[in-house]
Amino acid sequence: MTDRDVVVVIVAAGQGTRMGGNHNKLLLPLGTRTILEFSLELFLKHSGIRKIFLTVAAQDRHVFEKIIPKEVVLVEGGKRRQDSVHNALLRVLQEKPVPELVLVHDGARPFCRAEIIDRVLDAALEHGAAIPVIPLVDTIRRVTKEKTEVVDRSKLFAVQTPQGFLFEQLLHASMQATANKWTITDDASMVEKAGGRITTVEGDPQNLKITTPADLELADWMLNSKKLS
Repeated sequence: MTDRDVVVVIVAAGQGTRMGGNHNKLLLPLGTRTILEFSLELFLKHSGIRKIFLTVAAQDRHVFEKIIPKEVVLVEGGKRRQDSVHNALLRVLQEKPVPELVLVHDGARPFCRAEIIDRVLDAALEHGAAIPVIPLVDTIRRVTKEKTEVVDRSKLFAVQTPQGFLFEQLLHASMQATANKWTITDDASMVEKAGGRITTVEGDPQNLKITTPADLELADWMLNSKKLS
């Protein structure tokens, strides 16, 4: 990957209700560290990334300040994921110069690899927006009250992060989403709704998102059995 001016927004403001607790799941232990520390590590080491912006809930800020490196910029998160990203983009806008590219990554994905980052950045630079995806392996059924039917999974993919964008394009989409009170599930959907186009790159099955206690058990097993390559 050629040198580009890149910043990263890592979303870490949620409370992880599906983990069954009332605190931020990213502070849960994974091996000898927290989930968040694993998620930050690769981006801290990546030579092509200028700065990291971490969105956190106001009530968790004092805890995060104790475990993250000082070069990581904390940004107060919002009620929804899209609000947290919007707050972070406004903070990034204060940077001089404004970065060319921005990555948005879920803090609950601790096993992202440099190859994914580079693929996403190269594609985002060329096409404006890029996301990593992996093919679905399970049989998929559409279920309604009237019937169930198998869906052709050959054209269906699971979306991962980091998602990469030209900064000005993502900021424009986020401004539109805020002004028009859109509700969106991920940043790529927001860019599409604002008229942008998304390209896809190969993701990684190991790029697990920790959402439930079972996911955390799997992540621990992957770490302890050295299944990460």
